[in-house]
Amino acid sequence: MSAGNIKTVLLKILKWLGITIAFILFLMYIIPILFPGQISNQVKIFANKHLAGELDYKKTHLTFFRHFPSLTVSVDDVILKGSKPFEQDTLLAAKDLSVGINLKNLIFNGEIKIDEIYVNDAVANVFVNSKGQANYNVYVSKPSKKPKDTTEAGASIKLDLIKLKNWNIKYNDHAANVLVNAKGLNYTGRGGLSEDIFDLETDLDIDKVDFALNRIWYAQQKSLHADLITRINTNALTFVLRKNELRINELPVKFTGFVSILKDGYNLNINATTEKTTIKDMISVLPPQYLHWAKDTKIEGKSDLVISLKGRFSEQKNLKPRLKANLIVKDGFVSNSNAPVPMNNLNMNLNVDLPALDTNKLLLDLKNLSFDLGKDNEFRAVVRTQGMDEMKIFAKIKGAVDLATLDAALGLEDIELKGLLNTDIQSNGIFSLDKKLFPKTKGFLNLKKGWLKTKYYPNPIQNINLMANILNSDGTFKSLGVKIDPFKFDFEGNPVFVNADLQNFEDLLYKVRAKGTLNVGRIYQVFKRE
Repeated sequence: MSAGNIKTVLLKILKWLGITIAFILFLMYIIPILFPGQISNQVKIFANKHLAGELDYKKTHLTFFRHFPSLTVSVDDVILKGSKPFEQDTLLAAKDLSVGINLKNLIFNGEIKIDEIYVNDAVANVFVNSKGQANYNVYVSKPSKKPKDTTEAGASIKLDLIKLKNWNIKYNDHAANVLVNAKGLNYTGRGGLSEDIFDLETDLDIDKVDFALNRIWYAQQKSLHADLITRINTNALTFVLRKNELRINELPVKFTGFVSILKDGYNLNINATTEKTTIKDMISVLPPQYLHWAKDTKIEGKSDLVISLKGRFSEQKNLKPRLKANLIVKDGFVSNSNAPVPMNNLNMNLNVDLPALDTNKLLLDLKNLSFDLGKDNEFRAVVRTQGMDEMKIFAKIKGAVDLATLDAALGLEDIELKGLLNTDIQSNGIFSLDKKLFPKTKGFLNLKKGWLKTKYYPNPIQNINLMANILNSDGTFKSLGVKIDPFKFDFEGNPVFVNADLQNFEDLLYKVRAKGTLNVGRIYQVFKRE
């Protein structure tokens, strides 16, 4: 082919390409002009039929350019009220909400099919009261018998995409005592969301997450990334976790199992595991006040965490799931730059079992806690407890620790410790105040040249010397004996001396000799107590 022919072919290609682009731009301009009333009215009809909560908004736009190349109906300053009995409370407020229209159905069939939803810059307040009533039940899957507007056929919904940008969500469930705050949430969900059973592909990023259970904060200001595939059965309202990979700060977590939403609560079977993680990864999910410490401390070692939550939750039937957890730490190493020696050979194996989320059935099984702090500084502990009001206890604790070395190795900021601590305690039995039971126990605790200072008070408690022996031979308060000989310390230039022999805690017999001057109010300030 000659150069002239090539030039001619290229010019034709460019010509038709230009015509095509111009035609597309013309369609993008003319379609919003041809269909604005029809589309806006039918979307409004759809909202009236399918939303139980009151929807209010300001401007309406029909354009290709907000979420190119999708044709979208967009509304500004959206406010959606909650479902009964929360009709007066705002469930969602958003800067703009857009629904994508299936262009093929619109042009060839004149049908309005919504297949995409976009919501930007939103604040959501999700609330469940103590009776289990929720404000988020605003979507009605089937049209009511008497729709508010029957002049048009209305739109249909067959979602393939949900995209949320820059959301702040507060979830407050009084029935389950759960509080979640999520700030800077960005979410993309893809799948046949209108099918009875479909796989939802999820990409989720949250800048900061706070999570509290029973008014205890378990996570604060944590970042979260999730890559999920969830099989959803809308008939049974069941969510099967197929591929669920999370990253909480630096900690990767994998989830498996399912969640079923019932009329009176939930049915759960969720397993979460961390794989091939380090102690430093695990520490990254601690509350913010501890993260500064982690940055200035050298931390090495392996760590694995397994958590399961299984069973039904129903406030009406007083049912709650069972929580289990296992934390393993291997070959740990912790050292602050100011430490003369590191904490080495840190190993731990801890199991937690909480049937029906009932603390009176709580099982804590510390199968092993051990570490070394240089020569002649070894600590070993095995502790098992079950229950709270009536607690079964088994414990073996033995070790010699230089507290100044421990303080320096951990890089503790709020407290300064010194002294040589030596202990050997064995305990086995039941502790109950009501039944006056105390585990069979034999052991001692010896502290020499102790020193304690906190950030809450300028002066330390110093020259602490304590020798305490404890003995219980038959598992009752009657046989419990504690001998303290001596307990000495200095505080603000005033020495204090205590010598005590306490026997029969059922009907206490005691010999106590004390000498010294102690300002109780000031010593309470050392521990930040009124």
